[in-house]
Amino acid sequence: MDEGRFRELLERTRDELTAALEPIRARLRESQRDSCGEIALADQHPADAATDTEMRELDLGTEVLFRARLGQVEDALRRLADGTYGTCIACGKPIPAERLELVPETPYCVEDAAKQNG
Repeated sequence: MDEGRFRELLERTRDELTAALEPIRARLRESQRDSCGEIALADQHPADAATDTEMRELDLGTEVLFRARLGQVEDALRRLADGTYGTCIACGKPIPAERLELVPETPYCVEDAAKQNG
């Protein structure tokens, strides 16, 4: 296994997720009332308020997903550092390089991933 290649994949994924999270977090720091500008929510058309609420909920959901994946990437980098990267954390079998190329942060072989999601 080419550890340097997987470290590069993981670091690039971490950097991409971090960069994608920045604007989402910036939007979420802004209160919903402030994001409407001078018009108060009470004066805003209900459809516009609903759209703003929906966009905020999408940002919240996306942030949760990205943070979870970022945590998986950080865990994979720790496994790489301690020499356990590429070994399924459930059964101890090697994870095929093809799977790691597709999902470098995965801690599971295909069989155990199916059990986790199933």
